[in-house]
Amino acid sequence: MDDPFARGARLFDLGEFFEAHEVWEERWRVATDKNEREFLQGLIQVAAAFHKLLVIKSGEAASRLLAKGLAKLDACPARVQEMDLATFRERLHACASDLAAGQLTGEGIPEIGTGRDSSLGSISRCPHPPASRRRSRRP
Repeated sequence: MDDPFARGARLFDLGEFFEAHEVWEERWRVATDKNEREFLQGLIQVAAAFHKLLVIKSGEAASRLLAKGLAKLDACPARVQEMDLATFRERLHACASDLAAGQLTGEGIPEIGTGRDSSLGSISRCPHPPASRRRSRRP
């Protein structure tokens, strides 16, 4: 698959947040459109936040990165790259609240919804997080 957004989204949905961050960052580095750069940087920061939370075990760093990423995504239109960004943002705001209360787990992290048979518009919560969302591992 050549589309960096879709590739990163699939990795994100698998709980491979560091890898999703890396894929999106490659595209961000060469993007020239201001809106695309803002969107990608928001996704990069959100993915990094979840990596910090679940792998590095740093809730404070995760909270800061999630807030920065959300600020960028909040400035984007409701639909971007065929993605229902409005719903994703809503769920991320819920994550930020849960994180602030010390109650966010991998189960509460929304998916972008990039399964083979789905469109990118189907944002959902993962009922049973992938193994990588449940256990700590270093890249």
